Amino acid sequence: TANKKRETRTMKLTLQIARPPVIQIALDYATIDEALAMARIGIEAGVDWLEIGTPLIVSEGVAPIGKMVRAFPDFPVLADYKTMDSGWKNVERTAVQGGHVMTVCAGSPDETVRSAIAESKKSGVWVVADTIGVKDQAARARQCAGWGVHMIYLHYGADQRKADATRDSTQWLEEVQRAVSIPIGVGCFDVEDAARAAARGAELIAIGHPVISAADPAAELRRFVREVKEAYRPRNK
Repeated sequence: TANKKRETRTMKLTLQIARPPVIQIALDYATIDEALAMARIGIEAGVDWLEIGTPLIVSEGVAPIGKMVRAFPDFPVLADYKTMDSGWKNVERTAVQGGHVMTVCAGSPDETVRSAIAESKKSGVWVVADTIGVKDQAARARQCAGWGVHMIYLHYGADQRKADATRDSTQWLEEVQRAVSIPIGVGCFDVEDAARAAARGAELIAIGHPVISAADPAAELRRFVREVKEAYRPRNK
């Protein structure tokens, strides 16, 4: 039944988070063929979650979610919409495609975040609150967690990184850890900030470019997964 499928899917995700750190590969490509090829490389390297990146959704819509699920049925698939409106609708779209997780911007209207959470209770799709652009990260994370999001995702964006390469998403990790008890994901740029996030107890580490666009992405991803998992230390709750 549909309820049984939702239960099985949610149980699988819970078990994944119960053994952190989860390594999520951001498949930020323009075509599903490129994304599928890199997903296969990432799985062989040891990644845990597959992300349909925003560029791919912009280029090809929601169809890549279903294609990724069918290609790799044993791996959770996240749809990174960066939702700013109609939160419930993007949860519904994810569910229709068989996806497991979706993102809503923590900086979107309260109603958008809450509508996504409400729809997630019907479908079993997880809702991740992406903090890109949020000024008071701890306060907004606490609010979103109180409403019922499944994870907070700390996100220092690519444009921010270009403007100031001395900072990354780990800058907010400790304050947000004090604010919420739900899992926290961290968007990273390389193995250095990823290992730092893992050592401080981040439950999920996301990586895309430049690691996946390296000369030898398979080798880089293997090193990334190994060093991040070795660096992990549970957070104090």
